[in-house]
Amino acid sequence: MKQLKRLTFADKHCAFTDLTHFNGALFCCFREAQDHVSGDGILRVLCLTKDGQIHYQQRLTITGADLRDPKLCITNKNELMLLAYARYANAENKTTSTENLVWVSQTGDSWSSPSSLGLNLWWLWRVRFNQSSVFPEGYGFAYNRRADRIDFYQGDPKRHLQRVKQGALSLDKHGLGYPNESDLIIEDDGKIIALIRRDADSFSAVLGESYPPYTTWHWRDLNEYIGGPVMYRLHAEKYIVAGRAWTGKQLITRLWLLNPITAELNVLATLPSAGDNSYPGISLVGNELYVSYYSSHIDNRSQIYLAHYEVSDSLIK
Repeated sequence: MKQLKRLTFADKHCAFTDLTHFNGALFCCFREAQDHVSGDGILRVLCLTKDGQIHYQQRLTITGADLRDPKLCITNKNELMLLAYARYANAENKTTSTENLVWVSQTGDSWSSPSSLGLNLWWLWRVRFNQSSVFPEGYGFAYNRRADRIDFYQGDPKRHLQRVKQGALSLDKHGLGYPNESDLIIEDDGKIIALIRRDADSFSAVLGESYPPYTTWHWRDLNEYIGGPVMYRLHAEKYIVAGRAWTGKQLITRLWLLNPITAELNVLATLPSAGDNSYPGISLVGNELYVSYYSSHIDNRSQIYLAHYEVSDSLIK
């Protein structure tokens, strides 16, 4: 590791990060709240220099909503898009309704008003775009715990997403319990590679693939627990994966190298982490790999960190 920088020093619980490179700067988003499950979550977006210095930051809130698990992506129109889950609760902090919200920025220094994608009690975890004009839409999975399945959506997240496949992965159809958090990569030919966290039976993550129109999915078991998964494509046979891992004794944040063709997963690095931790973001700028994540390994306080690695040409090529 070249550098590890702590980005927050708040009294509150700072967690659930994402990271992307946009307009020559790094943007890191996360949730800030009293604790992991409190109903007062707000979003912060940090604009960072490449050495991890905070250039400026923004605060996004919705009255009466607990904003959770923000995700950043670049749209096919070169806009910075922020997705978050808005949870509304009663006085006992019991969820009454939810919606998925999207903000858009042309420059990264100001944001649109949020647009609602609805999907009450369904969690749209992440949206990805392919910059190709052949596949211009956004794609993502939404999950629901009681339904024990994930559904696949595509469309324009600023306006409307259409459900393309109900039960793309489910306990009922595939015998794989509680699929939930996800990430996906859209290859140039339209093929989608998906990584899905599971929290039942073997608790092992699965790797899926599908071709347009994305109504048929094939799944393979990775034999590894991966929480809050995120992927970064180096090339067709090499992805970087980050997420929460289980050592048999504790939960940690880890980096793996994944071959999506063979479904082979190998550990690259373990980040300084313990306790409540993980939910990373990944960005590669040239040969510089940046990983945002949160951890409570210092002072038992959940805070945001930025890890910086220098990557060899042999890994990228």
